[in-house]
Amino acid sequence: MDRQQWRPPIGEVAFGAFRLVPHERALYRHGMPVRLTGRAFDLLVALVERAGTVVGKDELIACVWPHTVVEEGNLRVHIGALRKALGNDQPYVENVVGRGYSFVAPLHPPREPAIVAPHCALLPAQPRLVGRAQVLDHLVRELAGTRLLTIAGPGGMGKTSVAQALAGRAAARFGRHVYVADLAPLADPALLPGAVARAFGLAAPLSAEALAGSLPQALRTGRGLLVLDGCEHLIDAARALATALLGQTRELHLLATSREPLRADGERVFRLPPLAVPAAPVSAQPPSQCSSQFADPAALGTYPSVQLFVERASADGGFVLDAHNAAAVAEICRRLDGIPLALELAAGRAAFFGVQELARRLSDRFAVLTRGRRTALPRHQTLRATLDWSHALLAPAEQAVLRRLAVFRGSFTAEGAAAVAGCGDFGTPALAGHMGQLAAKSMLAADTDGRYRLLDTTRAYALEQLRAAGEEGAVAERHLRYCCMLLARADHDASALDAVVQELRLDDVRAALDWAFGPGGAPLLGARLAAASAPLWYRHSMMEDYRARLGPALACATAAGSAGLPLAAALNLALGHTLLHAGDVAAPRAEAFGRALALAERLGDHGAAVRALWGCYADALLQGDYARAFELARRFGPLARAAGMDDGGQAQQRLLARARHYLGDQHAARAHADAVVHPARRAPGAAGFQFDQRVSSLAIHGRVLWLQGMPEQALLAAREGVDEALRLDHSVSLCFALVLAIPVALWSGDLPMARRCIAMMAERAARDRLAHWAFWARAFRAALQRHDGGTDGMGAEVALSVNTAEPADALLRHPSCTGLHLDMLPTLHAGLMTPASLARARDGRAGWAAPELLRCWGEQLARVGAGAQAGRVFRQALALAHRQGALAWELRAGTSLAGLLSRQHACDDTGRHGGDAAAVLAPVLARYREGGASRDVITAQACLERCSA
Repeated sequence: MDRQQWRPPIGEVAFGAFRLVPHERALYRHGMPVRLTGRAFDLLVALVERAGTVVGKDELIACVWPHTVVEEGNLRVHIGALRKALGNDQPYVENVVGRGYSFVAPLHPPREPAIVAPHCALLPAQPRLVGRAQVLDHLVRELAGTRLLTIAGPGGMGKTSVAQALAGRAAARFGRHVYVADLAPLADPALLPGAVARAFGLAAPLSAEALAGSLPQALRTGRGLLVLDGCEHLIDAARALATALLGQTRELHLLATSREPLRADGERVFRLPPLAVPAAPVSAQPPSQCSSQFADPAALGTYPSVQLFVERASADGGFVLDAHNAAAVAEICRRLDGIPLALELAAGRAAFFGVQELARRLSDRFAVLTRGRRTALPRHQTLRATLDWSHALLAPAEQAVLRRLAVFRGSFTAEGAAAVAGCGDFGTPALAGHMGQLAAKSMLAADTDGRYRLLDTTRAYALEQLRAAGEEGAVAERHLRYCCMLLARADHDASALDAVVQELRLDDVRAALDWAFGPGGAPLLGARLAAASAPLWYRHSMMEDYRARLGPALACATAAGSAGLPLAAALNLALGHTLLHAGDVAAPRAEAFGRALALAERLGDHGAAVRALWGCYADALLQGDYARAFELARRFGPLARAAGMDDGGQAQQRLLARARHYLGDQHAARAHADAVVHPARRAPGAAGFQFDQRVSSLAIHGRVLWLQGMPEQALLAAREGVDEALRLDHSVSLCFALVLAIPVALWSGDLPMARRCIAMMAERAARDRLAHWAFWARAFRAALQRHDGGTDGMGAEVALSVNTAEPADALLRHPSCTGLHLDMLPTLHAGLMTPASLARARDGRAGWAAPELLRCWGEQLARVGAGAQAGRVFRQALALAHRQGALAWELRAGTSLAGLLSRQHACDDTGRHGGDAAAVLAPVLARYREGGASRDVITAQACLERCSA
């Protein structure tokens, strides 16, 4: 036969050191697979089928891209990739200028498949390994130290691919004596010795012992590595064979892949982990929604799971990871648990659906993730087939436990498993045994902290089995009762709550509530869980999610009549708290707290009454009703003592410190704050009052210190409060610390600190959907914009609002704007002064902020030429600040008055106003013992120098 004229329309063909197998879409060089993109492979097949002739560019494009319009540049790119893969040891593909390309190497019929070396038969060719370099290095060392190494893991984890790569790495050590037995096709354990004998080129023996006796002569040198690939369905026979082979030989090593260990003597087991996935964003968004956390594709591309997905998805040249699809790719990799097979299947469907749609469709992953490689084993053709194979190998009791454990949304403990999966079929010892078998067979992961978990993919499959078995309702109710039982242990006890947080995941509570209020659920039991789980939602700052589930719970409690009153009290209290952080001023927050307080008092529940009273107090402060807040704080102490929640009187001291501060009595506020800011013992967390108590103490202490003229100490306290909240990683406590620290930074002129804190608040509020705190961040940013665009907002030198700043009236009209906002914003910058703020100052409602609001009004009067009236307002502000013990406001009012008098002095010849100006400001400034670098002190000193000149 003339080899150069031999033309196979399909089938295998060899050229040079290569063997082309079109039906496998594989190219081998010296028996090892050559990596080619899909387009480059199609080009090679098209050129080989027309070897020796010139194939036009248009014809090649039509052949490789039959349904796509592409540029000639695409063809050149893939021709270049093909040439690079073939190498330059001889010509293969030539460019015929102006006409096209030609395959010029001689072709010949294929011989037997090339192998790496005599006596070495590696596993079938697999795609390039991604993200397993460290694993392979570890396994090479493990294999050197043992004669039996088992790579175990769930289906689709890539055990066979890793074993292939490990065998290749270890081949030289065994004198190229590497033998492979693929056990997957064997249905009968009796066929196992024959399959292994064929791997060694021996006639099939009758028993494992006979095979073991034949091996020393077959190995000749005595050294060798036998790979037993896919042992799980023949586990007992594989263990017996391994024991016999190792007993009859001295230097034969065994490498097994299995979904469970062989449990043979001397075996070392390596659990093959998933590929690393991007961390889940810390967010209140539902898991089905993609996160934008990874906007940088370069950062995302460092994760092996993403590398594998992108490599497979881009095999046809149609996918590129970029900022638009990065979040969807991260979500896909997370939801598929980093399982290589699942990622490859998903990558194969990316071109059909697009990655955004693919991410959304993964809730039905078993319908979506199909059409694996044609060369893959049947059980790896679809994700469902992989799990069907594993599930069929379980005993019926193990199958029952697996499907019942699927009700857990995250990790769980042995106690949780017993409460949910037992269902009366078997006791705790039997359940522990079944769970041990599931863990051994890679269907259940056992963490080092004693918790268990199912991979999301396994859990989705097990949930299908749970529904098919008709057990979903019964198991879901047991799960709901288990959640209620755990949360009843806490009952607002912070130390007990810490233990519950470790035991119970919020995802489980969310799922239990959703089932309870859904079709066929248990709504009354769900309402009890909604009330009992309040501390858990607060701990995670998930107010908006919690709020959405309180509606049906309240309806259920109301429908229960008098029997539901305790439940209604607890749920109204919870609703008030969620609205305090996630609602706006129009929300019925005060009504919810009021109903909770009335019901608690009617029922004689002192603990619930204390928490409801705290809610009423917090709402009163927010509304700017400081007098009412003070009265509620005074009521708090006796009620807290009656409920055993006195905390040594410190809880009431904190409430009184805030109320006195906002009322404008800074001396009394300081006394209360000093009593709690450095307690002998730490207060127990939020204790049902939303904010960590030490954070609360530090924050209010810093505010009082600043108003009393100690800006340096105030900034230290503010920073300490923020740092403490960051250490706790509790969003509501952090936002509370920030809402008190940011004004201190802005008042002091520390704009970098203010900028950092505002950005932190905005990020946390957006992440956890805390609407109340998001509005605070927006208001603070409006003040910061004005400071960035001008001076400090004091005196005639004040720069007006910059064009980019949000108008004050827009903030005023916002539904989240309250009396406290009206009082606070003008103190941050005079450009945020509004008539509503002035009205509160003039009628006495503004309390702590009244001196500064009056001063801002005086500046407005001075600018329009009403100097005499401005002077009276400045003196009124000065006197009020002095009575309140607010030295900081005194300094600002004194600076404004001195500036006015100095300007009047410039207009007459008596010198009287100049002397009056210095007499007004100098005594106030002299009372400052620190803060020489703060904005107000610098401004006052400059004003005093002008007055004295």
